[in-house]
Amino acid sequence: MTYPPQPGQPQQPGQPYYPPPPLQPAKKKRKWPWIVLAIIAVFVVVAVAGGGEDGKSPTEALTGEPAGHDAPASLPPLVAAAPSGDGTQITYEVISDSGELNNVTWFDELNALQQQSNVAAPWSKALSNTATFSMAGVTAQTTGTSVTCRVVVDGDIKDEKTSTGQYAVVNCSYAGF
Repeated sequence: MTYPPQPGQPQQPGQPYYPPPPLQPAKKKRKWPWIVLAIIAVFVVVAVAGGGEDGKSPTEALTGEPAGHDAPASLPPLVAAAPSGDGTQITYEVISDSGELNNVTWFDELNALQQQSNVAAPWSKALSNTATFSMAGVTAQTTGTSVTCRVVVDGDIKDEKTSTGQYAVVNCSYAGF
């Protein structure tokens, strides 16, 4: 048995009637952003119009005296501080449960990064850092599952860490000298 469709609504037989959703009220347009923008525009126009030259240099405007009377003819060149002493003795050590390290990265004598790939474990590097500010750090990745690094500064162990897991990565650093 079929039911006739409701007037003005073509439907499949047996489908219930759902009224259309109510209309949403129209949104009010906000005026405050335009008011703020107008105030900013007025400030910009006033600043540009009122910022004319008064004939004084910036130094003269602040101090009341013309600039350049007591200024030196030239400035001395900047000179870096000379390295002090024999440098800091740094030793990096890396050990692993496998016989090979994927890579080892460390700071050299002048704080530049250096890197070696596919090196034998255990690995160590001793150097004398002669930079004005010394940094010590080593990062290593193993082909095994355990890797340990150590930073020794002037005979004292400053950092030692161990990392485990497939292709473990470890990082040791020290910058307190």
